[in-house]
Amino acid sequence: MKNEIDFTAVHPICAGHQIEIKDLKSLTGSFGKKLFMINHELLLRVSETPMTLEQEKFRRVAALNFVPKILHTGALERDAGPLYYTLLTLLPGDDFVNVYQETTEAQQSRLGQAVAEFLDRLQEFRGTHYDIGLYVPAFPPFSGSWREGHQRYWELLKQASAALPLQPDSVQVFERAYRYLQVSSAVLDFQTGPKLLHNDFHPKNILLDQGEFSGVIDWECSQFGEADFELCHFIHWCLYPPNPAIDFRPFLRAFFAASPQCAQVPDLAQRLTLYQIEHELQQIVWNVSEVESWRVPRLVRWMDGGVDDLFREMHVPTL
Repeated sequence: MKNEIDFTAVHPICAGHQIEIKDLKSLTGSFGKKLFMINHELLLRVSETPMTLEQEKFRRVAALNFVPKILHTGALERDAGPLYYTLLTLLPGDDFVNVYQETTEAQQSRLGQAVAEFLDRLQEFRGTHYDIGLYVPAFPPFSGSWREGHQRYWELLKQASAALPLQPDSVQVFERAYRYLQVSSAVLDFQTGPKLLHNDFHPKNILLDQGEFSGVIDWECSQFGEADFELCHFIHWCLYPPNPAIDFRPFLRAFFAASPQCAQVPDLAQRLTLYQIEHELQQIVWNVSEVESWRVPRLVRWMDGGVDDLFREMHVPTL
């Protein structure tokens, strides 16, 4: 950021809302945001750019339980330019990844069911158009079908990847990936209409408090899509956990056993395979030199049936 945001910015913001700071901690932010935890009760998100869209995304899920609520928004005037902020309630607990290994099988089962119920409630929110793309949509909003949107997205990725300095073996894998996507695209014909997705729904954005589901954070990527698209990161983290000792499969079995709407989709394994391929391609386009060596083999694994193997192992029923 062009002007470093430090603790000194927090005090006048809190003073303006009659908040006495007793404890203050800086947290890791993303998308150009700086985060601060205040008194273990509040979360302050600050940015040098307006936060209107992000605030809208928090407001549209405000009726749900287990989500942060906006308390205050505004801008702090400074000589260096305005500093925009959002003050939120802080959800209890720690992220799934940090505490999952301490949970019992019974807690993991309850967690799978609770997350399934949460997604069903979230996806009751309907949109009028799809947002096509991961994290930040490439086509918002898209007026065509789910399949057409993804096919258009693949063309965008293909154009971007053509300019990458890939290794020769990687070029062959990319060519195979784009052929795979096009040949398999018919599985995306099934659609029920745009539903609200968190769109970055993985274990670091799910909170547990004393082993029980306590909330979902980081809503700035949320967008509208088909319900099963929400499972993309779940599957990825199950096969590629941040720590090899973490086994998310007991949780995921309980999640599928709860039969959420997002899992009741024809050709689910094949659709999730396409989403995984998209994700790897995009990550390589964004970060080629840093990730090519380990993401290209993942591309191969997805095309060789990685999702099917996982589903068979967990006895996931598919339509």
